[in-house]
Formats: sequence, structure tokens, C-alpha cells
Amino acid sequence: MRETIHWSLAGAGVGLKSCQVDDIINAGEGIRWLEILFDQHLTAGGTALHNLERLRANHPLTLHGAGLALGSCAPLDMTYLARLKQVAAQLDVSWISDHVSFGPLGNCFSHELLPLPYTEEALQQITTRISQVQDYLGRRILLENPASYLGFSHSTLSEGEFLAEMAQRADCYLLLDINNCYVTEFNLGVSAQDTLARLPANRVREIHLAGFDDRDSYLLDSHSSPVQAPVWALYEQAQQRFTATPTLIEWEHNIPPLAVILDEVNRAQQIMQQCMSNRRLS
Repeated sequence: MRETIHWSLAGAGVGLKSCQVDDIINAGEGIRWLEILFDQHLTAGGTALHNLERLRANHPLTLHGAGLALGSCAPLDMTYLARLKQVAAQLDVSWISDHVSFGPLGNCFSHELLPLPYTEEALQQITTRISQVQDYLGRRILLENPASYLGFSHSTLSEGEFLAEMAQRADCYLLLDINNCYVTEFNLGVSAQDTLARLPANRVREIHLAGFDDRDSYLLDSHSSPVQAPVWALYEQAQQRFTATPTLIEWEHNIPPLAVILDEVNRAQQIMQQCMSNRRLS
């Protein structure tokens, strides 16, 4: 039996960095909610987990990972899943999210979010595994669209079609990464607007925003710089369609002072509120 998600989140949140724990605690109500990178907390106990318990006293938390490898054909890692379930219960997280990707291949494990071919076979594989994970965790999870740098010539579905059908069949939710949509559009010519239009509004429960690096011939989803202008524009379109969807600012490399990240958070909050006002007036 899958429990419903604890819908305690609202507005724009911050991705937690260990170097900013004290700053976040001191910021108080300036932080609405926090996303925790689960893969940094695979071992039990210690200062890191203690800090999460301190933060949980005042802030809703979510867990975001890259280790479920739901698109893989390798067996599910039950040790990883058990730890995920344990931490989620210990911190009473609002929800758990991961990615539409695969990682393990035989005895090799990639630390990149490797893309799936958008085919019926891949759809059957990932929906089966999502259902298994959700049954084990006792809750629905959110799955994020990855940034893509190559496509598969034998794909028969668009990214939007694949994500929408996956969410429906597996009865899961979606985490819409706007930066990834834009990076994929630039790199592969996949229309970001088409992807947004195909996603069912009742399945999109979170949005990610981040910065990219321009490598001339391609864009890199680097999470190391401010959100760029075309991504902000796409985000406004997304909030018009998925109004009031909680939004996270990701900034994981070249980390600036917390105040700089909060400027991004406040901009996302302003766009969200404007779209909410427009919806009420229409």
C-alpha cells in the first residue's frame, strides 16, 4: 500500500550544501524547504546526519538521489533501497526523487545519468522497476528528466510522451528539470515547449532550476552558475502550466555565498507568485 506524499512544501527551496549548514540554520524562515542529496548519506550516523536532524526541526526536507538506476536491467540494489527507506523515515521527508536514467552495466557503474532510448521496451522496463521501488518504500516517488547529450536513433517516442506514459503506468510523479529541458533542446533539437505540453499537470510535483556551461558545440548541465535567461523564460512558461509547483535552485559546484543562491530562490518565488496571480485573474 503506497502512502500519499506529505504535501508540506510550498514555494522555492534550496539544495543543501554541507558548507552552508550553519548559514541555513541562521537564515531561519528565509529558507522554505531543503533538498538533501541522499547519495551523500549512505553511511549511518555521524555529523552529517546529525545536521540533517537539526535542520529538520525547522525545515521540510526532501531526498534526491541518483543511485536507483531505474532504467537499468541490473537487479535493484536492495541495500541502497533499505538505507533510503530508513533515512526517509528518520527525517520524515516530504518526498523522494531520482532520475529517468540507468547507471550499472554488468560490473561497471557510471556516475553519469545515462539516457534511455524512448521505446516501448524501455518503458516497460522502467515502469516495472518504479512500481517495485514504490511498493518497497510504501510511497510514490518523483522521477526527473535528465539532461541529454546524445539520442537513440531507434527511439519511437518523444521525451514528453515517454515521461507522461511512464508516470501514468507506474503511478509515480514527475520532477521537471527546466535546465535539463533547455540543455536537451540545445544539444539535440528536442523542443522543450513540446515536452512541457505533453506532461500531465497532475503528475508534475516539483521543478528544478540550475545553471549550465556553454561549451560552444554543446551545453553542459553543470550546476555551477546562476540560472540563465532562457531557462528563466522557460520556467515562467512552466509555472503558467504547472502553477504553484514547488521549485528548487540547484547549485552544487563553485558554490557562492548563501545570499547569492537566495537571490535565485527569491526570483523563482516572484515568478511563481506572479503566475499564481495571473491564474486567479483569468
